[in-house]
Amino acid sequence: MILSVAGALVSCGGNLRKTATTGSAACETVTATTGTTSDGHTAETSLDWPGTYEGTLPAADCPGIETTLVLAADGGYTLRMEYLERNTAFDEKGTFRVEGNLLTLVPSDGGQPGYYRVEENRLRHLDADRQPITGELADHYVLQKKK
Repeated sequence: MILSVAGALVSCGGNLRKTATTGSAACETVTATTGTTSDGHTAETSLDWPGTYEGTLPAADCPGIETTLVLAADGGYTLRMEYLERNTAFDEKGTFRVEGNLLTLVPSDGGQPGYYRVEENRLRHLDADRQPITGELADHYVLQKKK
């Protein structure tokens, strides 16, 4: 077994990945340090991220925050956050940038930036340290792209 894997590594130029359907070794470009395919595609270059994203984010003192984020192709955004059952809403405008899969919102009023991870047809809200929110409500910190 070890010899066959070593042989496959040599024949693939050091890059080996098992295919899911056959379990056989196949030659592909694989990043050696992480084991993931590195083809240069990121949210910045691959995903169709401009558009409108909506969702209800969890809140500590009300049923949730109905959130609408519009990302324009020119790098501007508008964000509306409406606190349910509180008759309170906030509107924010600014610019954004996408680096890798990290979306950073920079408010025009100089407020704190907001962070999201760009996923296919959705944005995952991140904490101030740019990390996904964990815990039992983690799946509720997602804005879905409106079609």
